[in-house]
Amino acid sequence: MNTLIYGNESYLLNQALQKRIKQLVNVQDTMNTVFYDASNNAFSILKVIEEAQTLPFFSDHKVLVIQNCLFLTRGVNLKDNEMSELILHLSRPIETCTIIFMHDNDNLDTQKKITKKLLELCEVDHVKKLETNEFRKFLVGLLKERNIKMSSDAFEEFLKRMDNNMSITYHESEKLALYAKDINLDDVEALISRPLDNEAFHLVNALMDKNLKQALHIYNDMMILNMEPLSFSGLIASQLRLLYQVASLDKEGYHRQEMINKLSPANNVNVYRLNRMLSLARQTTPERILCILNYLASYDHRSKLGLVDKKFGFELFLIEATH
Repeated sequence: MNTLIYGNESYLLNQALQKRIKQLVNVQDTMNTVFYDASNNAFSILKVIEEAQTLPFFSDHKVLVIQNCLFLTRGVNLKDNEMSELILHLSRPIETCTIIFMHDNDNLDTQKKITKKLLELCEVDHVKKLETNEFRKFLVGLLKERNIKMSSDAFEEFLKRMDNNMSITYHESEKLALYAKDINLDDVEALISRPLDNEAFHLVNALMDKNLKQALHIYNDMMILNMEPLSFSGLIASQLRLLYQVASLDKEGYHRQEMINKLSPANNVNVYRLNRMLSLARQTTPERILCILNYLASYDHRSKLGLVDKKFGFELFLIEATH
């Protein structure tokens, strides 16, 4: 049966894909496993259907994997003839071929005809990001698998820096395993970088809480990492703009899925990210967020004109924003 696999955790998505391929064909059977990228301008669903209708090569079955299925989201569409041909093909599945549709986000537009048909006619596997407790267990198991012993404070810092991202955690733990088998807090702080988007979110959180001490602490950490103030202000501006949109939509009475459908194409918003932003948005008002954005725009303008020192000016912005 044709399959739709989607979700916002690339590590689990890949595992689900490999498991499905293994069920259908030998994972080493590259002759009968074909990958397509739907985000490529040269992609044609008609060519996929044509390939699906040809017999496997010295095998009973073959798999066609369509990655980045943006046509299942708002703003990206198949041509009418492509959509009708795909729906016709899905309604009459071929025994010798399985098409696997992959989308690495939760932002499916369930109002689109093609999305409704895939959800109706395909086997659906919705891969969800691990909750914090589940991620903690995953991390414990991964460290044990790599024979890494880690002090409790190092573990908590490592956990915080991974931001529940399994793919990054897998690679970063591999780096630690090559470095040493006994890891302390200094090792984690030296070897594992903080996710900048996450740091920007925590700084915005501090601004909303009017916590100048915490905001300055995060900013100073970024300076230690040689982060350019204007570059970091760009990340904060991006977070504030998204927060303003979420706060405005929430005020207008939009539900979570409606927000995701409205925001995702431009902001890569998934359920996990929306919930964090929504929780923060409900602690403030769209007007205050806009006010802080104006402070930031003023700092950016004055810094680029050389009217204020970049570092000193950013500290002034933090003071104004938390006042």
